[in-house]
Amino acid sequence: MAVYIYDRKTKKTIEENAFKVDGLIFLYKTLAGKLLTNLVLKRRFVSTAYGRVMKGKKSLKQIPKFIKHYDIDVSEIKRPLNSFVSFNDFFIRELKPSARPIDQTPGHLISPADSRLIIWDLNKVDQVPVKGYWYQLNDLVKDKALADEFADGWCFVYRLAPSDYHRYGYIDNGRQDRVQKIKGILHSVNRIALAETSSVMAKNYRELTVLHTENFGTVLHIEVGALFVGKVVQRQYGAYTFKRGEEKGWFEFGGSTVIQLFKKGSIVPDADIIEQSGKNTEVLVKIGEKVGAKA
Repeated sequence: MAVYIYDRKTKKTIEENAFKVDGLIFLYKTLAGKLLTNLVLKRRFVSTAYGRVMKGKKSLKQIPKFIKHYDIDVSEIKRPLNSFVSFNDFFIRELKPSARPIDQTPGHLISPADSRLIIWDLNKVDQVPVKGYWYQLNDLVKDKALADEFADGWCFVYRLAPSDYHRYGYIDNGRQDRVQKIKGILHSVNRIALAETSSVMAKNYRELTVLHTENFGTVLHIEVGALFVGKVVQRQYGAYTFKRGEEKGWFEFGGSTVIQLFKKGSIVPDADIIEQSGKNTEVLVKIGEKVGAKA
């Protein structure tokens, strides 16, 4: 099953390069796989055990295969390759600051992560569709008052593929409330899984942070765990004052998602992303890159 995404630099639609996709096809496309998925994904130990394997020394052999498959630019990596002690250690690799310059224009809305971005106008939809699944805000945030506040605003969905830089950052100067943990089931956020699973984001484990930003008002920032990614790591779990571009945290092994909700009238998304989102096509973006502006 081919997945196509839009490259802003080349202005072309390209096919996404999936990794070990056969396993996901089995899990989400076959009867036996679906039965197995329903049986084991409700048990967190499956993800925990797999994560433990990816932290073991034997997992080091996966690194060169991964680099070759995705044609990863190793010159961007902060540490030498021989310094990594496991695949997970490589997966959460830090990059050189020059590899991801942060747009510092205060009125520019920036991406919190390397990802594939799609945007939804919540004023036009009751539920948010993302390639085969639907969810209501109240199901996502588990807080009716918060859901009502953002019901006519914007929803930015940043889907991180396994090849992406898996650290994410703050989009502005501001302060945050304490991180809220919302229990769920760890499903894959690969597009194959999304096409076959109902209300995936509402079922996934997630962490919600209310951000009070200088330029974009109150923003809901949600990290979503995925299949084989039980671990969302925050640098700060309590109340905290942050700076634009500062690292907020990272996802351990797998593909994951960041969702951001903005109130009506607070921001204006970039036109090219709106255009592609209207075609149900995700757009490649990098952390610190402009994706919109202050209204």
